[in-house]
Amino acid sequence: MHKKVLGLVTALVATVTIAACSEQLEGGAACPLLCPQQAVTLLDTTIDAVVIDTTVLGLPPIGSETFMMLASHGDTLDARAIVRYDTLPTTYSKSGIDSTIVNIDTALLVAPIVKPDTLHRPKAPITIEAYNVDTTDVDTVAAVLAPLFRPNRLIGSKTFAPESLTDTLRIPISTDTVLDRVRTGKRLRVGLRLVSSVGYNIQIGTGQAGAPVQLRIKASLDTAATPVLVSPFSTTPTDASFLQGPLADYTIVVRGALGTPAGLLGVGGVPSRRVYFKFTVPSRIVDSTSIVRASLLLTQTPNRRLNAKDSVFIFPVPIVAAPLVSDIKTALQFLGGRGQLGLDSLKLPPGDSGVRSFEIVGLVRSWRMTDSTVSPRTLALASGSEGSVPQEINFFSSRAGNTLRPRLRLTYAPQTSTGLP
Repeated sequence: MHKKVLGLVTALVATVTIAACSEQLEGGAACPLLCPQQAVTLLDTTIDAVVIDTTVLGLPPIGSETFMMLASHGDTLDARAIVRYDTLPTTYSKSGIDSTIVNIDTALLVAPIVKPDTLHRPKAPITIEAYNVDTTDVDTVAAVLAPLFRPNRLIGSKTFAPESLTDTLRIPISTDTVLDRVRTGKRLRVGLRLVSSVGYNIQIGTGQAGAPVQLRIKASLDTAATPVLVSPFSTTPTDASFLQGPLADYTIVVRGALGTPAGLLGVGGVPSRRVYFKFTVPSRIVDSTSIVRASLLLTQTPNRRLNAKDSVFIFPVPIVAAPLVSDIKTALQFLGGRGQLGLDSLKLPPGDSGVRSFEIVGLVRSWRMTDSTVSPRTLALASGSEGSVPQEINFFSSRAGNTLRPRLRLTYAPQTSTGLP
């Protein structure tokens, strides 16, 4: 028993000693083995490490959005959604027996949405209109699709009171149009448009995120008839089949801010955009010290064009493209996961200003003892809601004045010898 008690006391003393040493940077006789005998000097420097910073529009690529965006903000922004149903069923089940569809009782678009909270409901009723936007022209271009949203192509609409917006929209569409496509074997391509007397936008689910806008067909009034659910599906482009999945549903921007002002960097927005950074950091710091902290310092400038008070998350994300990829837009399509290397986000409202600090110590440490041609010193900034909300965060670029341009702040400790062989 005496030995057990002595062992516990010894362990407790060791634990207290370790804790005491961890709270000071200067060693001494009390910690002959656990702490260094000399003071640890921390050095702090802020450098103009950014050699390239630029904004690239159109990312994520069309069809890769987590949510589609329906937006109506007058002359400032008009964004619409396209959903393709290129293969329609010709039969339905009644009492377990398949029957040919010869009539359609109801046809509904069932659209999952991000439920608005009480502070973000519209101030007036909104209407969702559905149009037949099928065409033989290149139908991923807004200039081609926008003219198809005209009265003689309207196939359905529904008005929603602000309090009725929950997590799903149900929009009835023309049964004659759907039946014609079923009988003739033609595809159905639907364009959705938001109409409102006040500016508003909605996030709609996509097939890419597992929450597609489904076409619900009821082919008979008989209660024994099972409704048919049709998910988005695209058969084009035939010469690039890998694009067919993403193009089953996507957003088009009929009207929007097509660029970020000169001298600024833009993250998010419409069309969505990402920022690319390339750094140069002295090897004497990266390779020969212990990096304690690394902060990318950016100065935000107000952007009050749309929803200036609604915050969005901005993520610093590692770029994982191969070093041989020299095209910046291509490189920005190969990003690591959010939170990778311990990189954390900031939640920012577009209308604010001031210096923002993105902590990137995990990324900077990963550059240690690696050639920049093997591990490029690059980083992306991306919005957590890119492609689905209109907010854009703006920062001053490296072309701004000395006090505004991006900088890298590093806190590091020179490496010391432990005296061990």
